[in-house]
Amino acid sequence: MTVRLTEEAVGEHLRARGIAPAGAGLRVTTLAGGVSSATFLAVGGGQRYVVKQPLPFLSVADVWPARQERAGVEARAIGLLQTLTPGRLPRLLDYDPERFIIVLSAAPEGWSEWRTSLLGGTIAVPAAITLGHVLGTWHAATRGDADTLAAFADLTMFLELRGDPYHRTVAARCPDLAAAVTACLDELLTEQTCLVHGDFSPKNVLTGGDDLWVLDFEVAHAGNPVFDVAFLLHHLVMKAVHLATRAEGARERLTACAQGFLDSYAAAGGRAGAEESVVRHTGALLLARVHGKSPAAYLTAAEAAEVSRLGTRAVRGEVSRVRDLMNRNN
Repeated sequence: MTVRLTEEAVGEHLRARGIAPAGAGLRVTTLAGGVSSATFLAVGGGQRYVVKQPLPFLSVADVWPARQERAGVEARAIGLLQTLTPGRLPRLLDYDPERFIIVLSAAPEGWSEWRTSLLGGTIAVPAAITLGHVLGTWHAATRGDADTLAAFADLTMFLELRGDPYHRTVAARCPDLAAAVTACLDELLTEQTCLVHGDFSPKNVLTGGDDLWVLDFEVAHAGNPVFDVAFLLHHLVMKAVHLATRAEGARERLTACAQGFLDSYAAAGGRAGAEESVVRHTGALLLARVHGKSPAAYLTAAEAAEVSRLGTRAVRGEVSRVRDLMNRNN
């Protein structure tokens, strides 16, 4: 097993790889909040770096192994996508394939997670619209591209990080929903049409004023675009449930985010299929965040029950429109 990177070793690594000058003084801190990687911020000499190494086991309650080679997937994805949407993701500065360590440009000081803003009740619709454009651009540009599809054809990481802990775990724990949830996974595994991010969520979006970056590409794969669209939507639905009694008008603004995201995605050339399909896949993901290996920590027991109810109705086809999924009365 690869030796785990520590704060004390980050500076030495940056200097040894020729990223930071020899003798450069660096201030290194651990970045908290993630469960899949050891991640550090290194600052010095007027430069800011993010240094990350994936963990062999994710830091969750269930046993969740994942190959560290996913760092190479992330490096390749960033290298490709930064050419399609420059300024919307960090720059790849270095990748060490022997230790699975990635070095990226760090966001400017003061930028924050979009997730934090949403949970605090500050809901910016323009950010959702920008994200729709970014994702639609990625999906449209890579759709049917033989070289890209071949380079990201391996679905091992997707199964380790999404299919097994999400869909298959829900199917095992909720037998009455197994057929519907498994059908969603089958669609994801058999329709490899474009490059899919695999973790397109508010926690992986940094915002600063009118700017934003998308982060964390280690689940990138040649797959079905509906997954990325549903992945962002299921986060918006969960936050609508969570904020319903905490922030006045939050559900309406989150509904506007969802619609703005979908419209912008389509305008950029993204094609995720019929809305009914998007809703079904969103339902499967909602169930995964209650019954899978990565439950949403911010949901209360009552909110988790509501998310489970919505997910059940959606995956069974009882809800067919995104707007209805956001509506508390459905």
